Amino acid sequence: MIKSIVEDKEKLLGTFVDGGSVPLNKHSFVSDELNQKKAEKTVLKAAADALRETGGDTEMIVKFRLNQTGNIFYSTTSDLLQAETKKLFDSVTVLFVAMAQALKGKGKDLFDYDSWSNVIIKSGYFIEVSKYRKTLSIENNSIALNTQIIGQLLPGLTTGNSLEIAKGVLSAINGEYSSSRMDAGTKLGHILFICEELFGAPSVTVRLFYLTKQSHEKITSSPCHRSVSESFEQLQEGNTFLFVSPDTIAEFGDKFGETSEALKNLIKKLSDLI
Repeated sequence: MIKSIVEDKEKLLGTFVDGGSVPLNKHSFVSDELNQKKAEKTVLKAAADALRETGGDTEMIVKFRLNQTGNIFYSTTSDLLQAETKKLFDSVTVLFVAMAQALKGKGKDLFDYDSWSNVIIKSGYFIEVSKYRKTLSIENNSIALNTQIIGQLLPGLTTGNSLEIAKGVLSAINGEYSSSRMDAGTKLGHILFICEELFGAPSVTVRLFYLTKQSHEKITSSPCHRSVSESFEQLQEGNTFLFVSPDTIAEFGDKFGETSEALKNLIKKLSDLI
């Protein structure tokens, strides 16, 4: 579905790789609603009973996936998503592709914080639910700086190809701030769609992280792939939104083609917001 609506060099937007897994009892969802469901013993018991009836492993796990640009993150408990959940998650990918093409059409890149902010706030597809502030504790040890950051922002994502993608995002941001055109107060942004599913119940949370060269001076002053010589703390800030998928977007997955007027209209609508 996604491959038919993007150019060859943009297919990475809709291509996902495995990110490993963790036991459910060790995982905390971003969605408060799903965390509440996880805490309800009746839900967990029903899932365990279903696994036993099918002869499956009774240990419940959460599996992770990340798209190739590091903008869409999945954490799911089901191998096969229910139809409505799949439609919701597919609509996220379609919308992100359209947003990325809108930015490209305006000469913007995927780190343009102001453009992402305008699209999110004005589009009507998102509801802001909270500000995001997390203090990252960077330790002086053999673990590379980028691995420590990712492990705290995306708990559970510690190995595999997804980790390498996330490292690539941090490296690109580091490279942007190393550019002479960036002043101390210039904001860069990274948008992350967090698609979560717990035994059939879906939730989509969107975080728009932002940072400045000044606030990330210690990080940008050393290569991300290396360990640090001293311990320090780093404040990560962002905005958290709920994705409200209108029926028109949810239907796009079945209707889009390379010449789709619906896709063109969506991109134009988003472009007008930038």
